[in-house]
Amino acid sequence: MDSTQDPETQPPIEGRLAWRQALRELLLDPGAQWCMYSADYEDWPLDESAVVQALRRWALPRRRPCVRLLARDYSRLLATCSRFVAWREDFAHLLECRELPAAIEAPSEGLWLREHALVALPAQRERRALHQGAREAQASLQLFDQAWELAEPGFAPRALGL
Repeated sequence: MDSTQDPETQPPIEGRLAWRQALRELLLDPGAQWCMYSADYEDWPLDESAVVQALRRWALPRRRPCVRLLARDYSRLLATCSRFVAWREDFAHLLECRELPAAIEAPSEGLWLREHALVALPAQRERRALHQGAREAQASLQLFDQAWELAEPGFAPRALGL
């Protein structure tokens, strides 16, 4: 999304490819802090070279945790997004990752940036989402924060073994 556009005037996102493209655009320059939730990150462009390279450039000057990842299950991400998994390992000091137990209500799937968010809408068939301006993003981020507080540590940066 062009940073000069008002998120509230953006048309709804319709379809899986449009969802991935919207996420891709936001992840190319996510800003100082961001949060993301998906049950399993299946429809996210997290193994695309351009996205991971942009995240690497974004992460290099940072020193403190500024990213929160929340999921129900990271196994699909671990199995299909090796570039992102390697990035997570390299920049573990910037990420806090938690796993949401099945008994806890999940927030809407989405990506929250400082001034706006991309949040999925419930849909029977096709993926649908909306860009949210600052006020709406803060409201949906509160639901993310509630789930975050009840979640458990997950997605370790390195596999431990004997």
